[in-house]
Amino acid sequence: MGLFTNNKKLCPICGSPTPRLLASAVEGQNLCKECAAKIDLPDGVFNSMTLDDFREYIKCYDANKPLRDSFTETYRYDFGFFKGSLVLDMDHQLLRLGVVDGAFAMEPSDIKSFRILEDGEVLYEGEKGNFRSCKSDIKERLNELKPRIDEYRMLRHQYEMMEEMRRNMEDSRRDDNFRRDDPDYRDRMTEPDFNIPNPVEKFAVEITLDHPYWKSFYKETGAPKFDSNQPSTIDYLDDYTQKTEGLHALAQNLMQIIDPQAQEKVIDPHAATQSTQSAPQAAPVQAEDPTVALPKYKALLDAGVITAEEFEAKKKQLLGL
Repeated sequence: MGLFTNNKKLCPICGSPTPRLLASAVEGQNLCKECAAKIDLPDGVFNSMTLDDFREYIKCYDANKPLRDSFTETYRYDFGFFKGSLVLDMDHQLLRLGVVDGAFAMEPSDIKSFRILEDGEVLYEGEKGNFRSCKSDIKERLNELKPRIDEYRMLRHQYEMMEEMRRNMEDSRRDDNFRRDDPDYRDRMTEPDFNIPNPVEKFAVEITLDHPYWKSFYKETGAPKFDSNQPSTIDYLDDYTQKTEGLHALAQNLMQIIDPQAQEKVIDPHAATQSTQSAPQAAPVQAEDPTVALPKYKALLDAGVITAEEFEAKKKQLLGL
């Protein structure tokens, strides 16, 4: 008797023997490995099922077998390490919510709509007869951050030059007059902190489903980040473009499953917002003081942060030439 007895309990669904340990159970009755392997449900649904509920689920799952058998992966979008994936079969217009072969293969009729979000704002969305892409204002946001980034890079460059100079002085002097535990040394070598926010914190994919057991799908995926030592708006924009191009490809493929005939419509939500408002007088932009600004931009030039051409253009702008 006990763990090694041949008198095993039988699965209440198919009558096969059930495992003694780590068995999935419905209403306290263990399932066999074959029936347990058919579980492809949203979190929390299985635990609330009765035996009758699970029998109905098994009928639905078994009816899906021809689609699962025909499923051939042609496209995959990964959300990140251990965060899951969306897998598509574009040849048969099927979707799978994960890489597990036993997951439901969903048809176009199972998918109502999708949205791809950037910090909660729609970037791409689609449903039958409607596919929209929204223009991003990422360039404008990066332009607003550029002065802060330029200033940080200048401070970082000055800090690194000072560090190098002090290391050289240490190597040459080698006496007690210049030590790293000297309070003056520590005070003068304060490293600049990088506290500039990333323009985008996260992206998310949201799918609304019309399936007997799956009603929605939601996964978040990370956004690009500034390099804290050498932040660059150009590098960030490159990373952002690569990320959004991947999400755009996902949106196009989802739309091909939902409605291959739908045409993509590109809208500019920022321009639309401005056009609906009355035209107020633009607030005057406060001009920079040339006596303050020119030395700052000259330091950026000397540090190699900006080019000579950029410095000359800024100089002419500040002097009104």
